Amino acid sequence: MIYLVADDDFVAVKIRGLPYQVRYEEVSEFFRDYNIIDRSVVLGKGHDGRKNGFGAILFESETEAKEAMQALQGKYVGSRFVELSVISYADYRNFNGPSYGSGNVVRLSKYVNSDNQDRSLVMRGLPYRVTDDQIQKFFDGYGNLSGDNIVIEEFNGKRTGSALVIFENQDVAQDAKSNLNKKEIEGRYVELFDNQDQFMRKICNIYDDDN
Repeated sequence: MIYLVADDDFVAVKIRGLPYQVRYEEVSEFFRDYNIIDRSVVLGKGHDGRKNGFGAILFESETEAKEAMQALQGKYVGSRFVELSVISYADYRNFNGPSYGSGNVVRLSKYVNSDNQDRSLVMRGLPYRVTDDQIQKFFDGYGNLSGDNIVIEEFNGKRTGSALVIFENQDVAQDAKSNLNKKEIEGRYVELFDNQDQFMRKICNIYDDDN
């Protein structure tokens, strides 16, 4: 049977006190010694669209998030020391609030079900401006994909670097994963995950239960 995994299976650390001109790369570098989710940094913005000194970053486990918080509490990013706290995955996903920017949210979990999960792959590490056509070209030779088979994830109108691709059958999906995992799109290598991989199970809120 299939059942949902709670949002708090993913954990993030909230950051307070960041320099207003901080870059995403600086935040990732600050947490480099811990198992963060690649390119998961979000920076807080006020109603005027300007950075407000807050940020958040996603971790692979609650243990890692807590260890990072304890070790880095009060350390400096640039010229400012930061305060850290652990927050839930739900709070991370809504970090800038539902009314910020365009407010557009595209969640991969909405498009995965018991009929298609075996023939689906999640892509991670995509260029933020990737198009459906680029993804179709990436999988050229692995079935007939159309825009209806591709979902690019967005939170608050911003691309996350992840996408869902639904293939015609499981064999084609597995062949694509075996041959194309860590190949590049626009100079960035792309990781591919199926429904047996932890990343896809969590981001798509699915879990296989043999009971």
